[in-house]
Amino acid sequence: MDELFSKIESTCTAAASLGQVHKAVLAKTGETVAVKVQRPNIDQLVAMDLNSLRIVIWIIKKFVDTNFIDLQGFYREFRRTVYEEIDFVTEAANAKRFKEMFKANQTIYIPNIYEEYITRRVLVIEWIDGIKLNDYAALEAAKINRLEVATRTVQAYFYQFFEEGFFHADPHPGNIFVKAGSSPDEPVVAFLDFGMVGSITKSMKRSLRDIFLGFITRDAHLMVAALTRLGFIGEGANPVAIEKAIALILEQYHGVTLGQMRELEMNDITQDIINLLYGQPFQIPAQFAFTGRAVGTLVGVSTGLAPTFNFIEVATPYARAFMGLDANSARETMQEVLTQLLENGKVLLSLPRSVENLITRIDSGQMEVKLANTSQTRGRRGRNGNGGGVALPAASGGRVSLFFMFLASIGGGIYLTNVHLEGPGWFCLGLAGLTALGTILKR
Repeated sequence: MDELFSKIESTCTAAASLGQVHKAVLAKTGETVAVKVQRPNIDQLVAMDLNSLRIVIWIIKKFVDTNFIDLQGFYREFRRTVYEEIDFVTEAANAKRFKEMFKANQTIYIPNIYEEYITRRVLVIEWIDGIKLNDYAALEAAKINRLEVATRTVQAYFYQFFEEGFFHADPHPGNIFVKAGSSPDEPVVAFLDFGMVGSITKSMKRSLRDIFLGFITRDAHLMVAALTRLGFIGEGANPVAIEKAIALILEQYHGVTLGQMRELEMNDITQDIINLLYGQPFQIPAQFAFTGRAVGTLVGVSTGLAPTFNFIEVATPYARAFMGLDANSARETMQEVLTQLLENGKVLLSLPRSVENLITRIDSGQMEVKLANTSQTRGRRGRNGNGGGVALPAASGGRVSLFFMFLASIGGGIYLTNVHLEGPGWFCLGLAGLTALGTILKR
């Protein structure tokens, strides 16, 4: 230590369950740094705790109905996160990624990492002087605009959630500071401790966007499909019943303002939802456990800083971009639509040829269509003396095939149009019209 640091404080500045931080000065450059050191034998302690947790989960699952949350998935996610937290090489990589993410944002500061001093158990990072977000007396003494601090912190998180899909998952006040020397009306928010992070994949972002859009347009089918893809609806669910329940929820709460929502009893709202969805296999997917924790902590921090803070107002521009309502996202959405159209087009282009081949085979007598006996044909036998069906002449078979083609096309067209696939839907409806015309001409 004497070779690396000209000075290091023996008393730690901060301590947590996995390690502690000491203030030091680099011998090589004279820069003040924070040295984060792991606790001794932390690997063994973590392994013991995880084993205990696994046993507790096994007992809970034996005696308690836990369908509302995937406990095994939650355990795996927690285990992954804890082992990432005790690998300081991974934390350093996370810090560098955040530094790159916010390099053009003057309102957010990410400390520098000193890579030559990093090992799996030791992390050396730039020392940040500042005021914790929950030190309201110090913020008031420095005349810091607390509403602006809350706004900038939440904006930084919406950027992480909606645009980057990579977020700081532990936003408690000890990890977020107002940087010393900041202008009272232009506070710079500094983030610390990058051991716990979360990710939102492109497919998750698309499903979340569908939930937002479904809520805005009151499209229960779109919301149920997105919730199923995200894992909120388990196996054995009745999608029709869930759609009806969500449609009723949307009808009841869709037009409620934030002011009115504050006046409602959350217990009543929760009970309404439980009553409507009773018996359905709803659950909280493991990958959203830490996202929910981060959002909950963030809401508490921001409203503590500024009780008048408007979460929705800050979220609106990011939500608009996320839902494809700005120019950049519109281009991305258009690319997705074009890709889907190309994929559907390949199938649709091959469909007429396949139908034509099928009709040709029926008309030429290469294929027989047999219908089950009805009351009018009961007792009659076909060519082969088979009482189980009636062999149809070629011309009759052609009309029957066109009739079935008409039913399939019109049914498919209605379904595809209802799920907002207008291109393929109109194609099928057009095909239904052509087959109807073909049936008439056959006569």
